[in-house]
Amino acid sequence: MDRVKSKSNRGSFWDIKSNLASTIETPWKAVSELLMYAVKPLAWIYLKMFCGVKIGKGYKFYGLPRVFRYRKSRIVIGECFENMNRWDSNPIGINHPTIICTWSSNAIIKIGNDVGISGGSMVAAKNIEIGDETLIGANTIIIDTDFHPLESLKRRYETNNVRSKGIVIGKNVFIGASCIILKGSKIPDNAIVPAGSVVRSNTKF
Repeated sequence: MDRVKSKSNRGSFWDIKSNLASTIETPWKAVSELLMYAVKPLAWIYLKMFCGVKIGKGYKFYGLPRVFRYRKSRIVIGECFENMNRWDSNPIGINHPTIICTWSSNAIIKIGNDVGISGGSMVAAKNIEIGDETLIGANTIIIDTDFHPLESLKRRYETNNVRSKGIVIGKNVFIGASCIILKGSKIPDNAIVPAGSVVRSNTKF
């Protein structure tokens, strides 16, 4: 939390100066940084006014995510959120803009301070919680529901008896690219999840 406060206190001038200095060493980022600042007002309008998302200050969006919020559900994003959505905003490549979706009226998605997410999908029927300073690699999927019943005869059309269980991802977790985090998963603080991993409720860390 102290880190987030200190970053916020620097102000936008320091932030812009730091980003511009970075583009001297990595000139291919120049267009991305300029587009990021251009999209800031649009991101605020889209997320807060159209999608009903509560978001803290200091956010950076490289392209817009896709947000689908079930009526009466909650999506809360902390300060200094950084989100890559354009295909060229991450050197690994983004398959599609980040999808943030609540799948029921009681669902909650809570993203902490200073979190970075590159593409991928996040769907909560119950709850998904992501701790401060966690990094989530490109094209990772986080889903707390099976979407369909497991019983074969009811699988196609049945909407009841679908298993869902909340997901908790701790603070300062590093999740590599193209991981799948399934229902009931609990990832402790400071954990590393290797790229391409599948994490279940019984996964040990």
